[in-house]
Amino acid sequence: MDPISYTIDMIEELIGHDPHPAIVAVPIGAYTVSNICDGLATVTGDRSYDDAARISMAVGLVGAVASAVTGFRSYSRIPRERPGHEVATSHGLGNVVATGLMAASFILRVRDHANDREAGAASRALALGAGTLSLYTAWLGGKLVQELGEGVKKKVTSEEW
Repeated sequence: MDPISYTIDMIEELIGHDPHPAIVAVPIGAYTVSNICDGLATVTGDRSYDDAARISMAVGLVGAVASAVTGFRSYSRIPRERPGHEVATSHGLGNVVATGLMAASFILRVRDHANDREAGAASRALALGAGTLSLYTAWLGGKLVQELGEGVKKKVTSEEW
């Protein structure tokens, strides 16, 4: 077994479930904060919101890497013939695109910050697209679990406690 899978298995054993659903809250939350800060920067002209948006993006991008690692492991456990496999493929690819959009926005913002400029319209649009897409892919993740039952463990009865 490779060290990444081993580590994820150990975390799963420790917390009692797949760590992916908990980890995805980091990029989703950070991207949401970034989009809100962009809106506030646009309305108020206060550049400190640009700083907050850029920093929250960095947090989200780090979280996205951890989410991708745990998500890929979960994805690899879904047999191709199940309906969940197609949904999981869309979920994963959508997250790759969202992360790419957010990374592009982050790079533009770092450049703007280094040149003492406010974040530009392109970086704000890329971030808004990434944030919107990440909400859709989060919905797909919920569909995988709630509707299709992927990753759901057997329910424990009171007799098994």
